[in-house]
Amino acid sequence: GRAQRQFVNCSLGILARVRRRQQAEVLLDHLGTIRTLSRTQTRLEELTREEEWPAAISLLLECIKVSSTYKHFTAIAQLSTKLGDTLVMTEELLDTALAKQCSNFQAANYAKLQEAYSLLGKTQTATDQLLMHFTTATHNTSWQVVYGHVCLMQDLPRPPPYPDLCREVQQESFLPCLTDLVRALWGIMLSYHSLVQWHRKGWVEEKEDSIATQQYTRNKLEAGLGRIWQDVQSKVKQFVLGSDLSQFSIESFLHFLDLLHRLIMVGQELTSGASLGGQEMNSTNSALLQDSLVQQCLNYFSSYHTSRLEELATHLDNEGWTICPVKHTFSYQLLAEFSHLNTLRSPSKSTNGSSSLFQQFSNSGTPFDSLCQESLEEDILLEGGENSGYQDSDSEDDLSEEQKQELVEENKDTGRTGLTPLARLPSASTTTSSPLSGLTVSNTAIMVLRLVGRYSHMMKVLTPIAGEVWRGICQLFEFYLYTVNMFFSRDLSDTEQNVYSVRLRETLTNIYSTVVLHEMRDGEQGLRVVGCVREATQLEGGDRDCSHGLPARVVGVESAVFLATQLTSLRHLLSLSDNTEAVDMFYTNTVAAAVDLRCPVYLAGVSHCLNTDSLLAQMAKVSWDLRDVVSQHSQYVDHLLHQLQMFSSRLVKLGMLVPLPTSLQVVLWEQATRVASTMFVDGFSSARKCTNEGRALMQLDYRQFVIKLEKLSGLKPVPFQQFVSNYIKAYYIPENELGQWVEEHQEYSTAQLRALVAATAYNNNKTKQKLNSLINDLSDRIRR
Repeated sequence: GRAQRQFVNCSLGILARVRRRQQAEVLLDHLGTIRTLSRTQTRLEELTREEEWPAAISLLLECIKVSSTYKHFTAIAQLSTKLGDTLVMTEELLDTALAKQCSNFQAANYAKLQEAYSLLGKTQTATDQLLMHFTTATHNTSWQVVYGHVCLMQDLPRPPPYPDLCREVQQESFLPCLTDLVRALWGIMLSYHSLVQWHRKGWVEEKEDSIATQQYTRNKLEAGLGRIWQDVQSKVKQFVLGSDLSQFSIESFLHFLDLLHRLIMVGQELTSGASLGGQEMNSTNSALLQDSLVQQCLNYFSSYHTSRLEELATHLDNEGWTICPVKHTFSYQLLAEFSHLNTLRSPSKSTNGSSSLFQQFSNSGTPFDSLCQESLEEDILLEGGENSGYQDSDSEDDLSEEQKQELVEENKDTGRTGLTPLARLPSASTTTSSPLSGLTVSNTAIMVLRLVGRYSHMMKVLTPIAGEVWRGICQLFEFYLYTVNMFFSRDLSDTEQNVYSVRLRETLTNIYSTVVLHEMRDGEQGLRVVGCVREATQLEGGDRDCSHGLPARVVGVESAVFLATQLTSLRHLLSLSDNTEAVDMFYTNTVAAAVDLRCPVYLAGVSHCLNTDSLLAQMAKVSWDLRDVVSQHSQYVDHLLHQLQMFSSRLVKLGMLVPLPTSLQVVLWEQATRVASTMFVDGFSSARKCTNEGRALMQLDYRQFVIKLEKLSGLKPVPFQQFVSNYIKAYYIPENELGQWVEEHQEYSTAQLRALVAATAYNNNKTKQKLNSLINDLSDRIRR
C-alpha cells in the first residue's frame, strides 16, 4: 500500500510539474503577446511616418483582435483601450494625409490610403471626407493667396473674411494676385482630375470592394467635378467683383479676360468627362463666372469703344493720307494685337500634340504661364534700303520750319487747283525715280486694324458680349469707309452722283443714320441726336474740300480696300454663333462695298485733271449744221487727247509716290474715259442745229478719239462707247419711239435728255411737252 501511495504521489507530482510547465509556457506566450502588443505603438509610429498606411492599419486591426482575446488580463484591458485611442489617432492621420492629396495628388500614396480605408471598411466615408477636403482646400488656398498680396501693400489689424479681403486688393496688385489665385486653384483642379482618373481606371479593372461601394464612389466623385468647378468659379467671381475694372488699361483688361478664358477652358475640360448628370451641370454652370461679369465688362467695352471712335475721328481729322512704309507681306497676323490667335485656341495645343490641358501640364507648369509672357515685338515696317521707295511719315515733328512753310504753301496751291501738283511733292524728285510696289495703307487704317485685333480678342474670351463687340468692329470699319468717301468725293458734281453703286449708296446712307452723330426729327418730340461718333472734319474745313489730289485719294481708298480684305481674311474668327445673319449682311453689303468706293473717289480726282470747260467751249464753236460729209475730225479732239497725254504722264509720276498696280491704273483710265465720254455727250447735246452730216462728224470725232485712246491707255475695248454712240444714234429715232428710249436710258442727265427731245421733236410741241414731263418724273425718281 505504501509503495502504491508513493507511486501515485510521484505521478501526481510529475503531472503537476508538467501542468505548471505548460501553464508557464502559456504564460510566457501570453507575456510575449503582451510584450508584442506593448511594442505595437512604436511600430505604428514608424509605419505612419513612412506613410505605409495599409500595413499600419493591418497591424493595428490585428492587435485589436488579439487584445480582445486576452481582455481578461488587466494589462491587456488597459492596452486595448490604448489601441482604440491609437486607431482613432491613426484615422485622423489618415484623414490628414487624405487632405494633402487635394493640392498635390500622388497616385502611389493615394492607393495606400484607399487600401487603408478599405481595410477599415470606410471607403464611402473616405469619399465624403475627400469632397469636404477639396471644398476646404479651395477656400483656404484662395484666402491665403489673396491675403498674401494684400499684406504686401498694407497692414491688416485682423484677417477679414474672403469677400472683404478681395475688396482690399490694390489695382496694381490685381493681375498678379489673380494670376497666383488661378494657378493655385489649377493645382486643386489638377489633383481632383488625377484622382478621378485613378478611380476610373480602378472601375474599369473592377478593383473596388463591392458594386454598391463602387457605384457610391462613382456618383460622389463625378458629382464632385461640377461641385469643385462651382467652388473655383465662386472664389474667382468674388475676387473680381471686389475690384473696379473700369480703371484698367486695355492691355490689363485683355490680360484679365485671357486668364478668365483659360480658367473657363480648364473648368469645361474638368467637367466634360462627367456622366450625363455632370454634363448637364457643365452646360448650365460653365459660364457662371462669365455671366456674373457681363455687366462690368459690357460697361468697360462701351466706354472703351466710345473713346476709340472719338480717337479714330481725331486721327482722321489729322491724317496726312500718305502711305505707311509697311512690308510687302504685311497683314493682320504681323500685329501684336492679333497674337492672341496663337494662345487662345480651344483646346490648347502643346508642342507634343496633346489637346488636353490636364495632360499637357500634369507634371510641370500651368495653363496660365503662357499668358504671362510678354508679346513679341512687331516687325511690320520696311528696313533701310527697302524703305527708299516710300515717303516719310506725315508727322511734322522731324520737319524744319522751312519745310513746314513749303508744305503750307503747297497746300494753298492745291486748294486752288483741286489736285496736288505731282512735280512739286517733296518725294517726287528726292525719294525714287522708279514706280513703287507694295501695299497702300495709311496710318489710320493700321490703327483700325489694331483695334479690330483687340476687339476680336474680346469676342473670343468674353462670348456673352461678343455681339456688342462685333457691332463695335462694324462701326470702326463703317466710320472709316464713310469718312474716306466724305473727304474725297464731296467735290463730285451732281451729274456724277450716278456713279455710286446701289450697294455703296445704301451702305453710306445706313452708316450716316446709325453711326454718325446728327440730329433727326422725331415727330412731335422735335429733334433728337442719333449716332455714336461725330463726323470727322479736315483741318482746313471747306478750303480743303477739293485739295486732295490723286496721291491722297489713292491712299484713302486703297487703305479702305486693304481693310476690307483683312476683314474678309478674319471672317472665320469673327463669327457669331447666335447671329450669323448679321455677319453675313455686314460682309455682303459693307465690306464688299469698299471696292465700289474707287469709282466716285477716283472720278472726283480725275475730273480735276481734264479741263472739260475749255473743251466744251471749243465744241460749242464747231458748226454741226453741215451740208457735206467731212473726212477730218474736229480740232477739239486733238486738244482732248493732249490733255489725256498729260494725264498719262501724271500717272507715271503718281506711280512714284504710291503703288499703282495695273488693275488700279485701269480703274483710273476708266474714270478718265468716263469724264471724256460725258464731255462728248454734253458737247453734242449743246448743238443747237445739227444735220445728218453733222451727226456723221460727231461719230467721226468720237471714233478718232477711241482709236487714239486705245493706244494711249491700253484699254481694249475702250469703256463707255455705248454711252456716246447710243446718244448720237438717238437723234435718228422716230418721235413715237423716243419716249420708250428715254425711259430705258436713265444714265443720261436731265439736261442731256431735254436737249435730245428739243432737237428731235422740235416741230411737235405736244410731244415735246409730254417727253419733258417724262424726263422730270424720271429725274425726281432717280433723285429719291
